[in-house]
Order: sequence, then structure tokens, then C-alpha cells
Amino acid sequence: MNDQLTFDDLQAYRSGQLSGPARHRVERLLLENPFYADALAGLEAMQQTATNVAKGPMADQMVDLRGALHRRIHESANRKRLWPLWIATTTAAILFMLAMAIYFIFFAPKHYPKFRPAAPTPKTVLKQHRDGDRVGDYASVNQMFIYGFSEGFQG
Repeated sequence: MNDQLTFDDLQAYRSGQLSGPARHRVERLLLENPFYADALAGLEAMQQTATNVAKGPMADQMVDLRGALHRRIHESANRKRLWPLWIATTTAAILFMLAMAIYFIFFAPKHYPKFRPAAPTPKTVLKQHRDGDRVGDYASVNQMFIYGFSEGFQG
């Protein structure tokens, strides 16, 4: 049997959404373990405080505090306060570009390996030709080109 309670179990127990056996299990664990009983008491106190703040006399104070916080945030984010941030960002970008230029000018390899095209490899062609009494195969594309034109190649 599961002898652990989750936050969801405690919330469901407090709101009365548990069935009979599940409710009995939660009540048994609350009686056996004082940690769970303290957790339920804390949950009830937290929900009671949230309800009091939202509906009680402190609701107006919370609205005022939120408004003051938003005004203070917007007042502090003016051009005068953000100017050093722009200067620092621009300086960092210029230094980065300068460092990259120095690297490519002085430290990057200057001689890249030259590109050498691969030598063409002869390919076997199985085309036969008839030239008088002689019948033969071309051994490669190069030979076909040479023999085809020199001997009057006829496709």
C-alpha cells in the first residue's frame, strides 16, 4: 500500500474530493505521521492567508504595492540608466571583431593546400566496332575517343 502523501492528495482531502477509501488512507497517514499533519496545517494556513489578502483590507494595499513596483521599474529603465549598457555592448562587439581580425591576419594559416583535380581514371567501355575485318573492344574512353576519330568511328 502507498504510505506517502502528495501535495495533490492533501489538496483533494482539504477540498473534500476524495472517495471513501482514499479519504480513509489520508486520515490514517495524517494520524500516524506528524509531518503530514503539519503539512496539512501549513496548507490550510497558506490558503487562508491567500483568501484574506485577496478579499480583506490588505487587497487595496497589494494593489498599491504592485502599482508602485511597476512605476519604479519603468522609472529606473530610462535612457540615462541604459546608456552604460549600450556602451559596454558596443565596446565588447568592437573588441571581438578586432580580436578576430588579428587572429586571421597573424595566426590563421596563410597557405591553403592547392586544389588538385583528380586524374581521370580510364573506364572500360563494352562497345564494339567493325572496321573491315577487324572487330574489337575499346579498352577505355580515351582509346574510344582516339580510335573513333582516327579510324572513322561510326556510332
